[in-house]
Amino acid sequence: MVRRKTVKWNKPAGARRKANRRKRLVLYALMGVCIAAVAFFAVGFGIELYASRQSITYYAKLTEEVARRPPRMPAPEAPGQEAQPTDAPPGPPGASVADSEPADEEEPWIPYVDFEALGESFPGIIGWLLLEGTPIDYPIMQTADNSYFLSHLPDGARQRAGAIFLDYRNSPGFTDANSLIYGHMSNSGEMFGALRNYRNQEFYDKNRELLIFTPERDYGLVLIAGYLLDSGVEVPPLEFSGESDFEAYIDDIRGRSFFISDVGVGEGDRIVCLCTCAYDFRNARLIIVGKLVDLGGRS
Repeated sequence: MVRRKTVKWNKPAGARRKANRRKRLVLYALMGVCIAAVAFFAVGFGIELYASRQSITYYAKLTEEVARRPPRMPAPEAPGQEAQPTDAPPGPPGASVADSEPADEEEPWIPYVDFEALGESFPGIIGWLLLEGTPIDYPIMQTADNSYFLSHLPDGARQRAGAIFLDYRNSPGFTDANSLIYGHMSNSGEMFGALRNYRNQEFYDKNRELLIFTPERDYGLVLIAGYLLDSGVEVPPLEFSGESDFEAYIDDIRGRSFFISDVGVGEGDRIVCLCTCAYDFRNARLIIVGKLVDLGGRS
């Protein structure tokens, strides 16, 4: 049997050069795309970092320049505590403690900050939010929509860090059943970046209460739950149809909470939701919920 000799056909030199040139062009194009992508993300990161530094500097200067009094905290409860004996001599028969000791005059309430003065520079200011030991130390703003302060500072300057603001549908005096306060989630920790720490029980145990100050009242915000929601499916309710609806919401968020809280919530209580972005899934939002405790104000 005669074997057939296989003859390989070689491309002409010109054809080979053209093929190699096309390969190089494709390679260069891919390299160009990669370089452009890296440059794009580098520029974006640089812009975000620059904006973040601007925001930090702006709010640091703001909190330094605003004259503030020490926040008032609720007096600790001591149920059943017995009165301690004193060495003071007893008064005359029939005399009361009020007769023997002058009553302390109640300290007059003054706002945490001079909201009237701040209103000249920040016409939308309605309060101040503080979580001691964290960057959360910001004015609370409000305007006619929920988009303006996503990209504007309290003085109206355009800046991507935005401001902390109350839902435009809420009463600025926090008299609603549920008030919604919004702020950006920042990787560098400012704005509502510190709220991500409430995914940890230990952090909650050490930071159970924020403070909200308004021109008329001081409030403690005692936290009861922190959970995630899909903003494309649900939003925190602004109001409730009745007590059972309110209790159902509280039970639901306690069941979904990152931390366990023993704070009681009942009929007549008002709550506040601190709302920010999360990156667990598309449209994820982190909601930290607290109960308002009145710490005093104007009579």
